[in-house]
Amino acid sequence: MKIKETMYQKVAVLSLRGNLMGPPEGDKLFENVKGLIEDGVTRVVFDLKHVNWINSLGVGSIMRCFMTLKEVKGSLHLVSLTEKVRSIFVMSQLTKVFVIHEKVEQAVEQLNNT
Repeated sequence: MKIKETMYQKVAVLSLRGNLMGPPEGDKLFENVKGLIEDGVTRVVFDLKHVNWINSLGVGSIMRCFMTLKEVKGSLHLVSLTEKVRSIFVMSQLTKVFVIHEKVEQAVEQLNNT
């Protein structure tokens, strides 16, 4: 999995590409989020437009990032879930936990205004 980081004012957008199936991808994602927190960035968006598949370990990795950001009073929003990825979040009822947007711009605007 590849991760591209882009900053929009106070918000980091991590664009993910590939499959998120647990280690080592999930560990790489978590280390990236930890690095952002160490740099003082606590508002993060995961752009999942190019994530082909995610399994329970991948969902666990996202939850780990979510909980770590929450501990430092941060936020994690999800964007552009593919149909396959959205179905996993719907079945596991995580759509009630995460703020999910259709477009990166919507998430960035909301997080920059909080």
